[in-house]
Amino acid sequence: MPGYHCNWFTRMFWLHWFELDHVYLHPSRRNYLEHAFSPVKAFNGRNHFVIPYLVQIPYYVWIGKRQSAQPLTDSSKQSGWTRLPYNPAKPEHTQFSTYIYGFTWEDPQADIAALDLQSGDNIMVITSAGDNALAYAAHTNGLTIHCVDMNPCQNHLLELKLAALSTLDYSQFWSMFGVGRLPNFKKVLDTELSAELSLPAYQYWRSHLDTFTSNTSNSLLASLMSLGRHNLYTTGYSGLALRCLAVVTKLLGVSKDLKQISGASSLTDQIKIWCSRVSHNLLSSTSIHILDNPLAIWRLMGVPSNQLKMLHDEGSMSQYVRDTLDPVFLSTHISSNNYFYRMLICQQYSQTCCPDYLTKPAFGKLQEIARNTQDTTFNIHTATIVDTLQKMKPGELSKAVIMDHMDWCTPDEADAEIDALKTALKQGGFVLWRSAARIPWYVANFKASGFKVEAISVRQPNTQTALDRVNMYASFYKATKP
Repeated sequence: MPGYHCNWFTRMFWLHWFELDHVYLHPSRRNYLEHAFSPVKAFNGRNHFVIPYLVQIPYYVWIGKRQSAQPLTDSSKQSGWTRLPYNPAKPEHTQFSTYIYGFTWEDPQADIAALDLQSGDNIMVITSAGDNALAYAAHTNGLTIHCVDMNPCQNHLLELKLAALSTLDYSQFWSMFGVGRLPNFKKVLDTELSAELSLPAYQYWRSHLDTFTSNTSNSLLASLMSLGRHNLYTTGYSGLALRCLAVVTKLLGVSKDLKQISGASSLTDQIKIWCSRVSHNLLSSTSIHILDNPLAIWRLMGVPSNQLKMLHDEGSMSQYVRDTLDPVFLSTHISSNNYFYRMLICQQYSQTCCPDYLTKPAFGKLQEIARNTQDTTFNIHTATIVDTLQKMKPGELSKAVIMDHMDWCTPDEADAEIDALKTALKQGGFVLWRSAARIPWYVANFKASGFKVEAISVRQPNTQTALDRVNMYASFYKATKP
């Protein structure tokens, strides 16, 4: 668990410091507690009261119960969802200190149309921010959804949403995930949400209270980046992208124009602003040059080098960005029906333009699911896709949505994942994915493994019509197991 171990210097220093006052701190105390009792909740923190951020006294709060109960560290069953066990100390998990995506960047409307969801379906999805998994559950009753992510923080975010659905009213839920702020988050976390969170999730959110509260930093960087709001959606890697976007649009002189687009009453008005005042500035060579840097595009947009290469193999970054943005602003109305780009501009949602799970009807349905102590709708796996699939029974899975994940893979990784999908999927089951390439190289790998592959939609250069409300990817595919 993060914060469990101190480095050698601080461990020895505080051990001997407290011995001067006849207080004997020894690791065996914590070890004995965890041996004799099952942990219920724990928090590892640092006390900043002497000289903030210079003197940090380590401490922990630990609550346990008799061993007769199943330890929450083994498997956390919380009403309508289960957080499967994982080892937080493994290198594939410790590389992440926060989530990459504070919001999901794939359109669930397109997914739902292709998925043809039926009661009883057993689905695997990549967690991301959990928005689309919640949209599927709100759309169709009786689903079992396996949410998979190697980044523990992505699953912490989904857990927080499920815990909030289970315990909070709509106004509080909207404040947290619509506006992205809850001033009394610490109190709500400790008194209402904590009982519904697994140990790692509670530790993470207890250590990141400022996610939903005001930013108190006085640093120069914070001042430069404060052109937007401070809330849930300006945290994580995606939050860094939103803040950088606010700076760039301000420097390019289109910030006010984009705000006008986000409130435009008609598509006609939106198109007029985009074409006359925004497009030529936002799509300038300077902006494209920034995005074409492998480090920048990874840090700001979560695009790995393998995916960037696929993009370049079929064209240029300039063409790709234009084919992404022009159709969105020319064919989708941002203020009423494109919460993805409205979020980029406003850094929060509106009640008339938001993800499905934030609407009042969906909230009521999802709250029933989250509070259901009998059935588990969501199984949350902190693992790789291959590891998760290999633990399933052959033919257990109905459908899988892997977003653009295959673009990240090497050929060997792709083959291993395709083999695992083929085993886990039932006959007639299928997998959906998106790609930065119009014809991804791994289509041939799916076909070689016996899958029937079809392109649901492919974006053509210089098109004026968006594939979906995001339109970030060049293609959308489906592979069916015969």
